[in-house]
Amino acid sequence: MVGDWTLSLFAALLCLGSGLLAALAASEFSNFTERTLKTLASLGFVCLALGGLAAVSNLGRPSMILGVFANPASRLFWEMIGVAGALLTSAAYLAALFREADQTITRVIILLSALFAFVATAALGANMVMSWRPVLSSYTLMIPFIGLYWTAASLSFLLACELEDADGAKARASSFAASAVSVIGFSAYIAGLLANPDTSEAGQQLVTGVLSLQFWIGCVFCGILLPLAAALLRNARKLSASVGLIGVFIASFLWQSIIFDIGRAAWHFFNP
Repeated sequence: MVGDWTLSLFAALLCLGSGLLAALAASEFSNFTERTLKTLASLGFVCLALGGLAAVSNLGRPSMILGVFANPASRLFWEMIGVAGALLTSAAYLAALFREADQTITRVIILLSALFAFVATAALGANMVMSWRPVLSSYTLMIPFIGLYWTAASLSFLLACELEDADGAKARASSFAASAVSVIGFSAYIAGLLANPDTSEAGQQLVTGVLSLQFWIGCVFCGILLPLAAALLRNARKLSASVGLIGVFIASFLWQSIIFDIGRAAWHFFNP
């Protein structure tokens, strides 16, 4: 194993890359120019490819990699299938664009790509749920990943609208909704920890303890407040949207790191 940081990098690149592909699907149906479509497709493909490399490097031996694909019952299987499917379909989409394929074909391909990417993102959070560890037994921990993915999609679409000089009202509204999902996810997970005597100490560490800086600055500020500010700003929208996407990347990385850290602490490792 290379280290947990590679899996945190994978989570960040997956949320960002999946968001780019979702924005690409919206851009395709908005009849944006090929330049914008190719830019989003290339960025999404690169993010997912780098994320896939980070995940594979963590698995290490080829036998372990093949073992993942041999077990459809595991959430990791769907994670890897989602990433592989999104990579293949996004590459096919780029090829179709360069070959000037019919728009019906490109739309079908990018919808498949966005679907694969969403499956991978959902499986990313679900894969961290472990019933035998009290602090990781709730599916609420996966909601922030969905919120951050949605935020990345909204800001990417806002950036595409700016490149096209199109109205970005829908992208801004989507960004507000995505931030609300992130707030609900973080709040529900922390409330669940604090309400349970077996996990209350972990919740306190997250809110006011050793993990609080990562949470409040990394997840709340970078993952919620910064993207909201990017969506609200009326000037330098391209720059603000790009900064917001960087914030999503940081928040996704740190949320995955927090899950690793909070799940390792000895006082709540297993149910009594």
